[in-house]
Formats: sequence, C-alpha cells, structure tokens
Amino acid sequence: MSKNADAAMTMLQHFAELRCRLITAGAVFLAVSSACFVLAEPIRRLMTRPAGELRLVFFSPPEALMAQFKLALLAGAVLASPVILYQLVAFIYPALTPLEKKICFRSFFGVVVLFAGGLAFSYGVVFPQVLRFLLQYAGDSATPKLAISEYISLFFSFNLFFGVIFQLPLAAWVLGRLDLLRAEQLRRWRKYALLAILILAAVLTPPDPLTQILLALPLVLLYELCILMVRAGYRGWLREGAAKPS
Repeated sequence: MSKNADAAMTMLQHFAELRCRLITAGAVFLAVSSACFVLAEPIRRLMTRPAGELRLVFFSPPEALMAQFKLALLAGAVLASPVILYQLVAFIYPALTPLEKKICFRSFFGVVVLFAGGLAFSYGVVFPQVLRFLLQYAGDSATPKLAISEYISLFFSFNLFFGVIFQLPLAAWVLGRLDLLRAEQLRRWRKYALLAILILAAVLTPPDPLTQILLALPLVLLYELCILMVRAGYRGWLREGAAKPS
C-alpha cells in the first residue's frame, strides 16, 4: 500500500474517532438534558432560592414549555460539560507533545473543580446580592415578577461567567508552564486589575461597603493566586528545560 493510502487511512480513522466521540458527547448531553427536563421543577426551586420570595411568571401558553426546554438544555450542557470536555481532550491527546500531555492531564480535573467553585461562589455570594440590588429599584409601589425565560437566562449567564472567571489561575499556570506569561508581567498589571475589580464590585453590588468587599476580596485573591500559579508553572518549565539533554 502506498504512503498516500496510509495517510488517507489514518485521516479516515481520525474522522471515525471524532464521529464516535461527538456521538458519545451528544448522547450524554441529550440524556442529561432529558433528565433535567423531567426534574425541571426542583431545578427551578434551586435556581430561585437566591431570589427569596420572587415569583416567576409566563405571559403565553407556550412560554412555560419553551422555558422548560431552555432550562433543560442549559442545565444539561453544564452538567454534561465534564464528559464533553473529556471527549475533546481524549481526541487531541495523542497529537500532543509529552509536555503538553502532562499539562493537559494535570489541568483536566482542575478545570472541573475550579468551574464548580466559581458556580458555588456566584450562587451563594454574588448572585443573591446582585439580584437584591437590581430589585430594590422597584420600590414599595411595585411587585417584582420576572418572566421565567428571562430569569433562566440571567441565572445561567451570570453564574457561568464566574465559573469561567475561576479558570484564570489554571490558565495562568498553563501559560507559565509554556513560558508564555511571567509573574513579573502580572505584577506590573496589578494596579489596573485592582481598579477593574473595584469598579466591577461597585457596579454589581449595592452601595454597601461590606457587600462590595465580599465580592472584591475573592477576586483580588484570585488575581494574586494567578501570580503564584504563573510562577509555579514557570518553575516547572525551567525544570523541564534543565532536565533535557544538551
């Protein structure tokens, strides 16, 4: 068999593997989304817990059904994301260098843990404060009632944002491990980061110093952790270079 035929066979095998992994990820996503559709009521109760007595309403007969589909798909995507991420990593893993494989393996569980930590922090601390801040402008003369579809969008977009933000220390470690970022650079940017965090805390929280500190302090600690993670990653890069034969 010629070299071109071997290459074509290899390419076909890659496509077959990609198709299998996409089917697996899609099947898990559909299965989890279906379970979330069935369990939509307890999931909605969990979502509205930070809102206290806030009532969710719908304005047309199809809206409640469509909102339930929306909730099931978004919750399914979040809960199935570790499996989807694993399928992606497993597909590209054989093509990575030994260093990249080591980084990828160490980062996988960190992504899941930090994402869950960001969701928990947002759900337990930030989102209730922001919601109360936004609803206080209704005053005593108006009763807040949110459309169910709008609340679902707000809930997931806000909490997923913090899930992504909490990936920054891991991303910093990876960049340091590949010598793409240095701790000195982050130290130079510290004052701008602190200013951005203070502005974010002032915008997202009520005019209450304690609440602003509750939001700003974890973000400041997160930035300082990024500096430490970059330094740790860079030291690993130096050890890797020292271990290579000259």
